[in-house]
Amino acid sequence: MKKTIITFFIIFIATITSCNYTNDTSQTTNNIATIFKNGDLMTNISTDPNGNALVYPSGDASITSQVKVWPPDFNSPWHYHPYQCVAHVIQGELTVNFDTIASLDDKSPNKATSITKTFKAGEAFIGTANTWHYSQNLGSQDLIFTTSWLAEKDAPIAVFVDKE
Repeated sequence: MKKTIITFFIIFIATITSCNYTNDTSQTTNNIATIFKNGDLMTNISTDPNGNALVYPSGDASITSQVKVWPPDFNSPWHYHPYQCVAHVIQGELTVNFDTIASLDDKSPNKATSITKTFKAGEAFIGTANTWHYSQNLGSQDLIFTTSWLAEKDAPIAVFVDKE
């Protein structure tokens, strides 16, 4: 268990340190210095934004870190993640719409939003696992965020609805 907690902490640190930033802010409307302050992004977080407890993979663990850049009006398809991640919004706002009622076995695209959460630049959070959702950039600037997944080796980090 101690090894798992250390691994999860390493994922979090990797998320923060894996992004390279320059002093050229010509392609961003945010002042990076106002987003990044010294201090903790999260401390002793044990649940995701919907109140679900942290879970760890049962098989061989692997780490996947991603940087996402979504233009204004971007909408992801409905999907769920079998694992939780550490996410950090660098620029813009990430809006996540959850369907907390649909079964994970229901891969039809007919879902309904029951909860909406919005995360702003500078905020970090635990991504919700095993809940159908789609994400959006409702802002007027590019949304930039990172995710770091502690998942099972060779397992998908996202499951999508079937195409109609």
